[in-house]
Amino acid sequence: MRRALTIRACAAGLLAAGLAGCASYGSVTLDRDRLDYTSAVANSWKQQTLLNIVKLRYADTPIFVDVGQIVSGYQLQVGGSASGTIFPGGSAGTLPSPNFFSLGASGSFTDRPTITYTPLTGSAFIRTLMTPIPPVRLMELIDTGYPADLLFLVGVQEVNGVSNRRAGGRAHVADPEFVQMLRALRRIQDSGAIGFRIEPDKETGKRDRLVMFFPRGEVAPGISEERQSVRRLLHLDPERMDFQIIYGSDTDRDDVLAIQTRSAMQILGVLSSYITLPEEHVRDGLAFPVPPPAHDLPRLMAITSGSSRPDSAFVAVRYRDLWFWIEDRDLGSKSIFTFLLILMTLADTGEKAPLPVLTIPTQ
Repeated sequence: MRRALTIRACAAGLLAAGLAGCASYGSVTLDRDRLDYTSAVANSWKQQTLLNIVKLRYADTPIFVDVGQIVSGYQLQVGGSASGTIFPGGSAGTLPSPNFFSLGASGSFTDRPTITYTPLTGSAFIRTLMTPIPPVRLMELIDTGYPADLLFLVGVQEVNGVSNRRAGGRAHVADPEFVQMLRALRRIQDSGAIGFRIEPDKETGKRDRLVMFFPRGEVAPGISEERQSVRRLLHLDPERMDFQIIYGSDTDRDDVLAIQTRSAMQILGVLSSYITLPEEHVRDGLAFPVPPPAHDLPRLMAITSGSSRPDSAFVAVRYRDLWFWIEDRDLGSKSIFTFLLILMTLADTGEKAPLPVLTIPTQ
């Protein structure tokens, strides 16, 4: 009788251990899996973005696929069994059976991740990649401390008829006045002598009138001259302290700042001009040529190419039997590349399409 109780206790212990493992497994995997999926999505976005930058240099079709949902389901099953004979003796004249007691265990683990992908096509493609970034979004970033010269260099194509660098089939160098304006804006911003506000439009009554203004009062030495330089370069009223901002490439008014912002596709195209690739690819017409460096304009990004996979790269992709990558030690290029995520998010101004409905069976 005592032996039977012992066998039952062993079986109960195995069952309890299995149930305890099932109860705690989900919480154990949360930290690990969340970080793993975060890293995988980030790496995938970097590779996709770099690949599309390279494709644009070769006049190839860029394809963007968003990760819609990630649902990870786990199932852990553990079982145990025990059996025995209370009286293990054999028949008369024979030894006891060696199989009077047996133990058994079983287990299974199932991982069923469900990931949905949404290709950007149709209206979603136009909304996300072809729509220019609203000027108000860029001014908000400047007002919160982002460098004005960097934002204009990356996200703006033209201001009051003064043009930034172009790439692709219409490649040309930036106007000298654009470079001078960038330097002046940065010095004015660093001194705190520029600001932006949204005020009601007198005609519509809505708060949709974006204004750039120069605060009155004392300013640091030389800043008044920098303000006057910006007014002169952009053909603005030399006595006025505030200017309405509109979207456009130019204006005939001296109290308006017309800013033609770039779309996400234009930004990617401009960045593709910073790829170093074999000269024969340009000579043979496989890739677009690039305009020469202009007026000490800073190089936004360095994308290198080679026949072998790099040892240490921030991001690397393979295209046309070549590897293209950004060096992990190139902080400037890495910062611009990461900043792309913010700019592409700003360009997406429409409503998101509804995600597919997933039905997850209960266990």
